[in-house]
Amino acid sequence: MADDRRRQPRPTRRPSKATTAASASRRLRPQAEKKLAASTAKATARNSARAAKKKVYKPVRRVPLGNSPRRLRVVLVAMAIALSLCGGRLLQLQGFDSAAYAADGDQFTAKLPLLPTRGDLVDRNGQVLATTQPAVAVTADPTLTRNTTKDPERAARFAAVILKHLDLDRATLLERLNKPDTRFVYLAKKIPATTYLALAAELTELKLYGVFRESDPIRVYPGTNVAAGVVGFVNGEGEGVAGLERSLNGKLAGVEGQETFEMAPNGSRIPLGESKINPAVDGIDYQLTLDAELQWMVERRLEEQVRKAGGETGTAITMNIKTGEVLAMANYPGYDASKPGAADPDDLGNRAVSAAYEPGSVQKLLTAAALIDAGVANPDTKLTIPALLGSGDGTVKDAFAHGEINLLMRGVIAKSSNIGTIMLARQLETSRLRAYLASFGLGSKTGIGLPGESSGHLPPADMADYTRDQIAFGQGLSVTAIQEAAAIAALLNDGVYNQPSVIKSATDQDGKPVDLPKQDPRRVVSSSTSDQIRDLMQAVVDHGSDRLALDEYASGGKTGTAQRYDPDCGCYRGYTVSYVSAAPIDDPELLTYVVVDNPTNSDTGTTGAAPAAVDIMQLALPRYGIPPTTERPKKEKIKW
Repeated sequence: MADDRRRQPRPTRRPSKATTAASASRRLRPQAEKKLAASTAKATARNSARAAKKKVYKPVRRVPLGNSPRRLRVVLVAMAIALSLCGGRLLQLQGFDSAAYAADGDQFTAKLPLLPTRGDLVDRNGQVLATTQPAVAVTADPTLTRNTTKDPERAARFAAVILKHLDLDRATLLERLNKPDTRFVYLAKKIPATTYLALAAELTELKLYGVFRESDPIRVYPGTNVAAGVVGFVNGEGEGVAGLERSLNGKLAGVEGQETFEMAPNGSRIPLGESKINPAVDGIDYQLTLDAELQWMVERRLEEQVRKAGGETGTAITMNIKTGEVLAMANYPGYDASKPGAADPDDLGNRAVSAAYEPGSVQKLLTAAALIDAGVANPDTKLTIPALLGSGDGTVKDAFAHGEINLLMRGVIAKSSNIGTIMLARQLETSRLRAYLASFGLGSKTGIGLPGESSGHLPPADMADYTRDQIAFGQGLSVTAIQEAAAIAALLNDGVYNQPSVIKSATDQDGKPVDLPKQDPRRVVSSSTSDQIRDLMQAVVDHGSDRLALDEYASGGKTGTAQRYDPDCGCYRGYTVSYVSAAPIDDPELLTYVVVDNPTNSDTGTTGAAPAAVDIMQLALPRYGIPPTTERPKKEKIKW
């Protein structure tokens, strides 16, 4: 086995590639040598390329760090310069150019007025006499609606939509839409809110922005002409110009609020922009003392009476004697508060408070009250009445022809004797008579709260004797219907004067009561004098025409016929006739006073005014639950 291992040949060294290649080359033919050379060249090229792609490491260059304190100073200087620039700009904006920039800012801030709701006027039973319905004023911003170089037909496109909904003149509308140098114009007022909503929807659909709205409510009067003289009306700006609408305008109107909000250049509200609201304060609501249904009946009856008497105008007042509350105050001719422009301007007032006239014989009640209260006379005072009585440079006679007659004071009033009244009045000092009449409210405004109230005319205390004679029977002085009615009511109300009123109560927007100014009641004559005045007034009805009496109610009254002063000629021409009725006479609650001016078919209060007053009382007494008089008092004597 050992010998066998020794015989085996020893391994030889493996030849290298170069040796192999060299040996092979010697055995190849020339063509093969060429191929081998080419292959060898390619391998050499590939190896060279790989060697070129190998990463070359270069030495790192290190920059030395700068000076830290120096770098800090540079940064601080740069920050100081930046802050100085910001501060200077801030100073410019807020210090020097603040007004200009604020004005520019306002161009994109809209301020919309918030109009309060005007207070309502209702009658004593809650029936609405004046109220407000929602409406709007349509406005535009011409900077958004006017024609431009890029859009020369812009205003026309707005107009085409607006004219579908609003009845406007196209030329005027285009002029407003193109108005220069303004951002606000009115296009229409008092437009129903539903109409505007339809207009706005169509403009929005067409992406036309620039038309807006303001609250512009419509004042309505459901009763049209009922109590128009008392209620009044407003003008196109919503301001009261007549009646309570005028005298209470500040209270009814309320306080305007404002909404401020940011607006985009195209006129639309920025949804998330700044917005601020200062709410409006609604006006005060007033409840009147008037009874709308009774008022309507009084107005119809007054119109009928004035027409029948052939008068120019008429006035009627129904009053609660115990409180001074006016239940009805009518004027003829009147007007429709919803259409005041259609009425004669002379009819737009309230003659019951503004028209002064000479009252005639109704005034004898006031003269009698002064005489009785002063202790000069009483209903049973005896007088011998002559046919004529001298006064000043003339003479006075009675409306009825007579010779010398004997009358009690009761008879003087019942017969309406001018001569007898003068004879009684001459027994009282002129100044004292005048003082009584002034205490009854003559010569001064009643303070009823209606605009245009006249104070009438009461001669001074040193008046001439003949003037004293005249005012004793109702000439030579002037009164208003409300003055005379309030004065007689006081004489019947146990001698206590109540300021006449047409306002019963008031409430604010929260329903809280509002205090109303009013004079305290005052005594003007004694209770005894009041009893004797009722005696005199009853005698007028008991001894006068049957047309003066009320059915089922004992009543008192007084007629009046006065010569009428005509300002056109500066002379007396025609008459003013009147009648006052009160019931139940034993404890008077209601009073009606009717005045007819310049009747052509009547020259006495008995025929020219009394029929209307009696009919009104027949309606009013049962309406307010006043029971009929069970027995009529016995008639008193009027002669001796």
